[in-house]
Amino acid sequence: MRFRTFPTVVILALGACRSPGPSAQAPAVVSRLETGRTEVWVDDTAPEAGDGTRGKPWSSLAEALGRPGVLTVHLAAGEYRGSFTLPEGVRLEGEGPATVLVAEGSEAVVLRADGSEEQVQPPVLVTSSPKSRSASGADHPLVPEQGVALLRNLSIRGGAWGVEVSRGRQVRAEKVSFAGQRRGGVQVRAGRFDAESSRFEASVPETVGVVLEAPPEASVAPVSPRTTRLRDIHFTGPFRRAVRVRGAEASAMLEEVVISGAVSALGMDGGHAEVRRSSAQAGTGAAFSVVEGTLVLREVSVAGHELALSVMHSPRLEVRGFQSVGAERAGLAVVASRNVLLEDVVVRGSGSHGALQLTGSQVEVRRLRVETAEEYGVLAVGGRLRLRDAIVSRVHSSDGITGDALHLRQVIADVEGVVVRGASGTCVLATQSARVSLRDADLERCGQTALLADTLATLDARSVEVRDSARTALSATGDGVLRVDVLRSTKSRQGLVGAECTGSTRIHLGRVDSEDTRGTELPCVKRTVEPAPEPR
Repeated sequence: MRFRTFPTVVILALGACRSPGPSAQAPAVVSRLETGRTEVWVDDTAPEAGDGTRGKPWSSLAEALGRPGVLTVHLAAGEYRGSFTLPEGVRLEGEGPATVLVAEGSEAVVLRADGSEEQVQPPVLVTSSPKSRSASGADHPLVPEQGVALLRNLSIRGGAWGVEVSRGRQVRAEKVSFAGQRRGGVQVRAGRFDAESSRFEASVPETVGVVLEAPPEASVAPVSPRTTRLRDIHFTGPFRRAVRVRGAEASAMLEEVVISGAVSALGMDGGHAEVRRSSAQAGTGAAFSVVEGTLVLREVSVAGHELALSVMHSPRLEVRGFQSVGAERAGLAVVASRNVLLEDVVVRGSGSHGALQLTGSQVEVRRLRVETAEEYGVLAVGGRLRLRDAIVSRVHSSDGITGDALHLRQVIADVEGVVVRGASGTCVLATQSARVSLRDADLERCGQTALLADTLATLDARSVEVRDSARTALSATGDGVLRVDVLRSTKSRQGLVGAECTGSTRIHLGRVDSEDTRGTELPCVKRTVEPAPEPR
């Protein structure tokens, strides 16, 4: 039996000073929003002699941030240049995109939230609970308000990073635009960053939108949690990764996120991420790339990209309501992973490595739909597969070597409820010591044979209907064993059975309904149920 030689799917990998101290001159009377919070105003066009009130705003943002107390700082439209440190609990309120914080220098950090060594670390996101906050925000706020630095209605431009969060600080952004950063929009070293209704734009490649950074390899300090929750966010431009999660203590929740043009929408090296009601398009790498992390995808779509989903060594993968359209190589590729659930997955127009690739993994698939796949519909090599309710149509091969709807190699597979509508190769192939149980299959327009057991594989098939096979309905070669019961076969061009009767190759026929009996006389074909006598 010939097979296409294909490479193992490669998981894509890559890939400010503090504000001046308080002024000696105290501000005039200012508004107080709440107990302990002071409201001040800043306008970069104001005279230097301002006092921070609405009528006499300060001209310097650094001067405002250096004032004692918990502040709400109102920023007028204009450009505020420099690198600024965010005090705990501060609120920066702009007037929209025209309020711009601009870095001075390509290596600067525009806003830095840097806590003390004793800062209490925020809790890790718990994303799997059904009581998690809804998209409308009705259940609980994005993050606890106490101590959170809030950025609202402004733009952050230039620098190496737009925002840097460390030592357990918490920052929240609402209606904030990030653009022109050389390395990335937000870096979280230790702490939490949440954003809603915001935009990230990459003007140069190899940047990242939001990264939960791993500690240095040589670090001996306790690992601090790093978390982010992003809702209603747009990433545009050639980001290397729109969101990157690194390390076991990193956790991300993405809801209603749209990524366009990024090499990868989400890259994970460990950690946990959950993505809901989101989409990625016009990228060149794996849209969702995971190495050793835990990922949950719900109602997610991918258009284009090299692969829609690439996962390696994941302890848990849960995908529900996922759609891939036009993947250049494969729709989904899962390697050496456990506890994998794929439910309500649609793959349309997958490229040279098929719709679904599973290698050495423990996978359960429910309600799979494959339309127009090149080389393979489902390819499973090693591991275990439980497949329920799949529709595979229009599988073709560029060179005639493959084109199999289900290609099961070295795998233990339990398959039930499969419909195939057109495959240039074999509809169901078990090969290289695979152990396959197939039930309730409807196979139509198989380009070679409908059921094939090859190279020491065992295929047990029950309740199968075969129509319009280009060769035979059943076949066995290379010491393969095919057992069939409750089979109905019509219009197989080269007969019911084809086999190379060498070694221990066997075909066992139970209850078979077929007017064509060609091949049943072969010596390796055995009947376990005698056919009913022909009517006289």
